[in-house]
Parts: sequence; structure tokens; C-alpha cells
Amino acid sequence: MKLFISLGSHLLAAALFGGALLMVPIQRSTAQADRPPSLIQHLRNGLHSDQPIQRERALVDVIALAGCGETCTVSLQSIEEKKLSIANETGTGAVVELTNLVPDLLEVYRSGPADGQRLLALSALVNIGDLKALERLVEDGKSQSQKTRQATHSSLAAFYLDRYPELKEQTIRTKRLSLEDVRRAEALRIRKLKKN
Repeated sequence: MKLFISLGSHLLAAALFGGALLMVPIQRSTAQADRPPSLIQHLRNGLHSDQPIQRERALVDVIALAGCGETCTVSLQSIEEKKLSIANETGTGAVVELTNLVPDLLEVYRSGPADGQRLLALSALVNIGDLKALERLVEDGKSQSQKTRQATHSSLAAFYLDRYPELKEQTIRTKRLSLEDVRRAEALRIRKLKKN
């Protein structure tokens, strides 16, 4: 009988201890839920907001953050009276990594309820400079309004001509710039880098 009671108390202790272990992750996940969202998650929430003003404010914030150089202070529009000071101590890469927002921005560009939001999404995507996303804009731009289509062509031409200045003379002469031209310029630049 003593053996049974002793074993039973160990089982009871193990059950209580095991139960306590099961409660620890629940407490952690509750604590994580109480944490404010990261900047990227906050912006993503704004981009998917049902309120047009919230969406526009998030787009303006993305544009400002994407245009941030080595050091900047951004007055966030999506959080009232909140300024964000950023310094890039390494001096390389983007100050704020915004490429995770590219799918969200492409969605706003494709299906934003108004041209104004589509143009803001276009500006954000060009400022981020993700090349694959910019190539998708060429295709997606065909289904846009005339105003958005023209703005897309102008923004992409400015981006690519700034990135590949060697295309300027040809573009002025032919009055057109295609993705094939951009790909050739990129391939030529890569070959030159490999030779050096």
C-alpha cells in the first residue's frame, strides 16, 4: 500500500509538473500577443485596412522609409505624433528592409480602389527598387487606367535609366525602352564585372 501511495504521489507530482509545463507556452503566447506589432507588420496591417485613409497613410510611410538614406527622421503618418529616427551604421544596404511588403504593395497597385492609391503603391515599389517586382509592374500596368499606365511607364523608365545610364542615348533616339533593353544592359554589366 505504501508503494502504491508513493508511486501515486510521484504520478500526481509528475502530472502537476507536466501541467505546469503545458501552461508555460500559453503564458508566453499571451505575452507575445500583448506586444505591439513590428514596424513591417504595422505597415502591412495599414495596407490591408478597410479604411482608405489608413491605407494611404501606410503607403506614404512606406514611401518615406524607402527613400531614407543613411540617416533620417520620418514622421509616421499611420501613427499620430510618432517620429522614427533611423541611422544606417554600416552604410550598406537599405536602412529599413521593406522587401517583405512588396507582395502587399503589388496587391494595392493591382486592385487599389482608386488611382491615387495605385500611384502611391507604384511610388513605394519604385523607391524599394525590387527588380522582380518592377518587372511585374510592366505586365500589371497593362490592365490599369491610362493615367496609372502612363505614370508606371514614366516611373519605370526613370528608375532604369538612372540604374543603367548607358541606355539613355538609345532611348532618346528610339523614344522607347523595353525590358529586353534593360536585360541586355544588365547582362553586359555583369560580363564587364566578371572580366575585371
